[in-house]
Amino acid sequence: MTPLRIFISSVQTEFAQERAALRDYLRGDPLMRRFFEVFLFEDVPASDQRHGVRSC
Repeated sequence: MTPLRIFISSVQTEFAQERAALRDYLRGDPLMRRFFEVFLFEDVPASDQRHGVRSC
């Protein structure tokens, strides 16, 4: 079974600790990590490439 990808995001910087705590919980729990792959925007390095976006 392929894990479902979960994207955790918020525009409010004051929730950075909560986002990281949720990511760490989901990755650390043996049952949750079997079913979910967590993606946090802050974990991705900046890039000048647009992936999956086509120009008009």
